[in-house]
Amino acid sequence: MRYRVPASTTNLAHGFDCLGIAVGLHNTVTVDVTTGDDVTAPDAADPGLAPMAARVRSACAAAWSVRLPAFAVRVAGEVPIARGLGSSSTILLGVAAACQTLAGRAFDRAELLPIAAALEGHPDNVAAACLGGFTVVGAVAGGLRWARFAVPDDLVAVLAIPAYEVKTSEARRILPAMTSRGEHVLAVQRTALITGALASGRIGDLAGLFADGWHEGHRAALNPSLTALRADAATAGALGTILSGSGSTLLTFATRASAPAIASAITAGCRARVETVAVRVADFSNTGLDVA
Repeated sequence: MRYRVPASTTNLAHGFDCLGIAVGLHNTVTVDVTTGDDVTAPDAADPGLAPMAARVRSACAAAWSVRLPAFAVRVAGEVPIARGLGSSSTILLGVAAACQTLAGRAFDRAELLPIAAALEGHPDNVAAACLGGFTVVGAVAGGLRWARFAVPDDLVAVLAIPAYEVKTSEARRILPAMTSRGEHVLAVQRTALITGALASGRIGDLAGLFADGWHEGHRAALNPSLTALRADAATAGALGTILSGSGSTLLTFATRASAPAIASAITAGCRARVETVAVRVADFSNTGLDVA
């Protein structure tokens, strides 16, 4: 059983834990039934892969009241770990999809999304990776509700991926328990405007909407490249630059025509500051979790 799952970028500066977009980097999750009782990850460099997959098996078994067999899981692809691009969501969704098959159930993304979101602890990466495109997700009475919109082909991402990692748990720990009324109002206003621009496909309307994200200010200490790199991208015509998730990747929204110049400006700026950053242009993905 093999499943292809895209990376994801979330928050979009202001839509904390609710806005996300699938990014055209992918992981392939392969699951093979084995003997015994354990979930294993024979080729994994990350010792956390097998325990994560075991948690998915347990959650799926409980949700569907079935017993699921032992299996081995392998993950290969382009999504870097602890860089704010939803690597854990790709694993949760790929393993959950395999468990769905092992349980004799039809492939159903809507059934997998809440299971994976509960394991992830926040639904934004999972929604984007599961459904593809631009997604809005939130908790309502009885579960999650989401909306999904196709991303226009002319909107692309310029990714600046530093050599250092930022753990989501650490990035959440430094956030304050309360925000000010001004921060709250700004976040609501910008989230609504960003959603309107992307849902309608008016990507030019995104310009000027991504600055001053409340959580980004608190996370700047963990992501020291943000301010300078945002300025580099702006000089080359970027629509805006965000922390992808909690970082460390910085994602710049660009038109397809402007992306090469923006990538060059970011590369030059990082080189001048002696920062080790991998810069690449990537499409957004309108295809979510799928059979590989």
